[in-house]
Formats: sequence, C-alpha cells, structure tokens
Amino acid sequence: MIPRKGLGDLLQCFDRLHQNHPKYRLQLLGDGRQRAELEELAASLESGNAIEFLGFRNDRLALLSQFDLFVMTSSLEGIPRCMMEAMAVGIPVVAYDIPGVDQLIEHETTGLLAPLGDQEALAGCCERVLEDKTLARTLAHAARNRIDMDYSAARMAKEYEALFQNLLASGETIVTGEGGAG
Repeated sequence: MIPRKGLGDLLQCFDRLHQNHPKYRLQLLGDGRQRAELEELAASLESGNAIEFLGFRNDRLALLSQFDLFVMTSSLEGIPRCMMEAMAVGIPVVAYDIPGVDQLIEHETTGLLAPLGDQEALAGCCERVLEDKTLARTLAHAARNRIDMDYSAARMAKEYEALFQNLLASGETIVTGEGGAG
C-alpha cells in the first residue's frame, strides 16, 4: 500500500459503486506505509463499513480465488504478478490502462481497462463485470487462457526444451554456468 498503487482511487471508486449496490464489499490484500492513511479515508466514506483491510496474507491465492473481481489502480507497474495470479485463478480483472498492465489485459477480451485516473470509467467497468455474470465468465476464461498460453511455467519449460533440442541438433557446444561443456 504505497501511493503509486492508486488505492485512494479504488476506495473512491468503490464508494460510488456502493451507493447503488450496497451489497458490494471491498477487501484489500497487502500492507504498506500508506495503510493507516487509506484506512482513515475508508472510514470517512459512506461505504466504510463495507471495506476490509486484510493485511499481508500467506493464503492470498485462496482468498483471491473467492473474489468476484480483481481491480488494479496502479499508475506504474511492470507486468504485475498479483494481476497474473488473479487471472490464473479465474478472476475477472478491471484495471487502469498503463504500460505493463496492457501486456496482460486486452480491453473487452481478457479484462476491462479504464484510462488512468478516470474513476468514473473505472467504476463503470467494475459495475459491468459485477452485474453481468456472462461477461465476467467470458473475461475470466480468456484471461486464464492468456496466462496459461503466454506466462505459465509449462510454456517456459516447452520453450527451454525446444531451445536445447535446437542446440543439440545444431551440434553447438553448450556451456554451463559452472564452466563445463556438453
């Protein structure tokens, strides 16, 4: 929970959604230097009673698999592992459209994207996924396939196997990190 994660935007977005959908609940996983400030902001919102800060959890994947939606409001990321985890366990994703995130999410195919800082658009994307179960299932399925095809350990192992097969077939010498040759 640090400023570049944009969690203030997420809290404001959730507050908007909660006004029309009081059944919604927001759970935040993780910790960081901004947590106390964010808890204070959450307590000041009308939706404050529906917001829960869970802190750092070792069981985050089990918790994540129970979510209806994963939302990322970061302003700066690489390729976010937590988003990949959500996609891999079949949770639909909504996020701000930033570099890194756009490597994982294709708008309307593997998730929904909103312009950076546009809380209204973000809320609209969240509402669409939460209220349209068919859309949520379609996005989650495509996202999971994307992770399996492009980012899984199985895919990486196949690529290494193909590389080694090509090297062996070419007769090139393979040098290990310990100076040996094969």
